[in-house]
Amino acid sequence: MFRIGVLVRLATLIALVAAGSTSAQDYAQRQLQDIVSRHLAAESLRPELTSAGNVRFRSQGRTFVVHLDERDPLYFRLTMAFVADDKGEAARLRLLEGCNAATAEVKVIKCFLDEEGDPTFAAEMFLVVPGDFTLAFDRLLRAMDSAYRRYNRRLAELR
Repeated sequence: MFRIGVLVRLATLIALVAAGSTSAQDYAQRQLQDIVSRHLAAESLRPELTSAGNVRFRSQGRTFVVHLDERDPLYFRLTMAFVADDKGEAARLRLLEGCNAATAEVKVIKCFLDEEGDPTFAAEMFLVVPGDFTLAFDRLLRAMDSAYRRYNRRLAELR
């Protein structure tokens, strides 16, 4: 009886995943933009579309971007980046140390230096349906803020 219950649950899970991936393939870029923009507007975050078709917003003085890809509508990526004032070799090492501390100590958030040497904080996840990001959005913003604070603390320690 235990095996039958497990098999039934497994079959149900497979059916749900298959149904989710089938319907996810039907999302156009504009629909994804609308889903994200509606949620951000409801949170009073004033979304705007970028030239690349992503959704940008500001929160706590920082600029965030939700990256959208209609080829993979179940992939969610939120980033926050800024331009580093000093990009010399010593500064680059401090920035990397700050990113390492943020990444190592804060769940889900990754920090790295982009191709110009500027810090970027990112949170990524896979969704069952595109709108599911709303379930974790507030927590992602708090985690991003926590990683940013940890990054800055590490930089201050290195001065």
